[in-house]
Amino acid sequence: MGSAIRPNILVVEDSPAVRLSVAGYLEGRGFDVTEAENGRAAIRALDRRSFDLIVTDVLMPEVDGIELIKAARTAQPDVKILAMSGGAPNMPAGYLLKMTRMFNADEIIYKPFLNEELGAAVARLLDQPLAN
Repeated sequence: MGSAIRPNILVVEDSPAVRLSVAGYLEGRGFDVTEAENGRAAIRALDRRSFDLIVTDVLMPEVDGIELIKAARTAQPDVKILAMSGGAPNMPAGYLLKMTRMFNADEIIYKPFLNEELGAAVARLLDQPLAN
Protein backbone atom coordinates (compact mmCIF):
# COMPACT_ATOMS: atom_id res chain seq x y z
CA MET A 1 0.00 0.00 0.00
CA GLY A 2 3.01 2.29 0.35
CA SER A 3 2.26 5.63 1.95
CA ALA A 4 -1.44 5.51 1.15
CA ILE A 5 -3.78 6.53 3.93
CA ARG A 6 -5.21 3.52 5.73
CA PRO A 7 -9.01 3.47 5.81
CA ASN A 8 -10.55 3.96 9.26
CA ILE A 9 -13.06 1.30 10.30
CA LEU A 10 -15.30 1.40 13.36
CA VAL A 11 -16.22 -2.11 14.58
CA VAL A 12 -19.32 -2.12 16.81
CA GLU A 13 -20.18 -5.40 18.52
CA ASP A 14 -21.34 -6.21 22.06
CA SER A 15 -19.82 -9.71 22.04
CA PRO A 16 -16.13 -9.29 22.98
CA ALA A 17 -15.11 -12.49 21.14
CA VAL A 18 -16.77 -11.44 17.88
CA ARG A 19 -15.54 -7.84 18.19
CA LEU A 20 -11.93 -8.95 18.76
CA SER A 21 -12.14 -11.45 15.90
CA VAL A 22 -13.50 -8.90 13.39
CA ALA A 23 -11.14 -6.13 14.54
CA GLY A 24 -8.13 -8.44 14.50
CA TYR A 25 -8.92 -9.69 11.01
CA LEU A 26 -9.31 -6.14 9.66
CA GLU A 27 -6.16 -4.87 11.39
CA GLY A 28 -4.29 -7.81 9.87
CA ARG A 29 -5.47 -6.58 6.47
CA GLY A 30 -3.94 -3.14 7.04
CA PHE A 31 -6.96 -1.17 8.24
CA ASP A 32 -6.96 1.32 11.11
CA VAL A 33 -9.61 -0.12 13.46
CA THR A 34 -11.48 1.48 16.37
CA GLU A 35 -13.63 -0.80 18.53
CA ALA A 36 -16.89 0.04 20.32
CA GLU A 37 -18.79 -2.34 22.61
CA ASN A 38 -22.23 -0.91 21.77
CA GLY A 39 -24.04 1.75 19.80
CA ARG A 40 -23.66 4.38 22.53
CA ALA A 41 -19.86 3.98 22.53
CA ALA A 42 -19.91 4.05 18.72
CA ILE A 43 -21.78 7.36 18.64
CA ARG A 44 -19.16 8.82 20.99
CA ALA A 45 -16.44 7.56 18.60
CA LEU A 46 -18.24 9.22 15.65
CA ASP A 47 -18.07 12.52 17.54
CA ARG A 48 -14.29 12.20 17.92
CA ARG A 49 -13.19 11.19 14.42
CA SER A 50 -14.39 10.36 10.93
CA PHE A 51 -14.59 6.83 9.60
CA ASP A 52 -14.61 5.33 6.13
CA LEU A 53 -16.63 2.29 7.22
CA ILE A 54 -18.72 1.14 10.17
CA VAL A 55 -19.12 -2.61 10.71
CA THR A 56 -21.95 -2.97 13.23
CA ASP A 57 -23.98 -5.64 14.93
CA VAL A 58 -27.73 -5.03 14.89
CA LEU A 59 -28.85 -6.38 18.27
CA MET A 60 -26.99 -4.59 21.08
CA PRO A 61 -27.91 -3.20 24.50
CA GLU A 62 -28.48 0.52 25.10
CA VAL A 63 -28.28 1.74 21.48
CA ASP A 64 -28.90 -0.90 18.80
CA GLY A 65 -27.46 -1.05 15.31
CA ILE A 66 -30.47 0.59 13.66
CA GLU A 67 -30.27 3.61 15.98
CA LEU A 68 -26.52 3.74 15.35
CA ILE A 69 -27.03 3.68 11.57
CA LYS A 70 -29.50 6.57 11.81
CA ALA A 71 -27.07 8.57 14.00
CA ALA A 72 -24.13 7.79 11.71
CA ARG A 73 -26.04 8.92 8.62
CA THR A 74 -26.61 12.27 10.36
CA ALA A 75 -23.10 12.66 11.78
CA GLN A 76 -21.13 11.35 8.80
CA PRO A 77 -23.41 11.04 5.75
CA ASP A 78 -20.72 9.56 3.47
CA VAL A 79 -19.62 6.74 5.79
CA LYS A 80 -20.18 3.22 4.44
CA ILE A 81 -22.07 0.84 6.73
CA LEU A 82 -21.90 -2.95 6.90
CA ALA A 83 -24.57 -4.43 9.20
CA MET A 84 -24.14 -7.92 10.64
CA SER A 85 -26.55 -10.09 12.59
CA GLY A 86 -27.17 -13.65 13.63
CA GLY A 87 -30.76 -12.90 14.59
CA ALA A 88 -32.52 -13.43 17.89
CA PRO A 89 -34.78 -16.18 19.26
CA ASN A 90 -37.94 -14.33 18.19
CA MET A 91 -36.52 -12.43 15.22
CA PRO A 92 -34.66 -14.03 12.30
CA ALA A 93 -31.46 -12.39 11.07
CA GLY A 94 -32.99 -11.86 7.63
CA TYR A 95 -35.75 -9.70 9.10
CA LEU A 96 -33.31 -7.66 11.18
CA LEU A 97 -30.97 -7.11 8.27
CA LYS A 98 -33.84 -6.08 5.98
CA MET A 99 -34.68 -3.43 8.59
CA THR A 100 -31.09 -2.16 8.44
CA ARG A 101 -31.45 -1.76 4.68
CA MET A 102 -34.48 0.46 5.30
CA PHE A 103 -32.21 2.66 7.40
CA ASN A 104 -29.55 2.82 4.71
CA ALA A 105 -26.97 0.18 5.60
CA ASP A 106 -24.86 -0.25 2.46
CA GLU A 107 -24.43 -3.99 2.82
CA ILE A 108 -25.45 -6.81 5.15
CA ILE A 109 -23.72 -9.96 6.32
CA TYR A 110 -25.18 -12.92 8.24
CA LYS A 111 -23.45 -14.36 11.30
CA PRO A 112 -21.68 -16.65 11.49
CA PHE A 113 -19.57 -15.61 8.51
CA LEU A 114 -16.14 -16.53 7.22
CA ASN A 115 -13.29 -14.01 7.34
CA GLU A 116 -13.22 -14.16 3.54
CA GLU A 117 -16.88 -13.07 3.38
CA LEU A 118 -16.18 -10.16 5.71
CA GLY A 119 -13.08 -9.21 3.72
CA ALA A 120 -14.93 -9.31 0.41
CA ALA A 121 -17.75 -7.09 1.76
CA VAL A 122 -15.26 -4.58 3.17
CA ALA A 123 -13.31 -4.50 -0.10
CA ARG A 124 -16.53 -3.85 -2.06
CA LEU A 125 -17.65 -1.07 0.27
CA LEU A 126 -14.27 0.66 0.32
CA ASP A 127 -13.82 0.05 -3.43
CA GLN A 128 -10.33 -1.33 -3.07
CA PRO A 129 -8.63 -4.69 -3.41
CA LEU A 130 -8.15 -6.67 -0.22
CA ALA A 131 -4.55 -6.84 1.02
CA ASN A 132 -3.23 -10.33 1.73
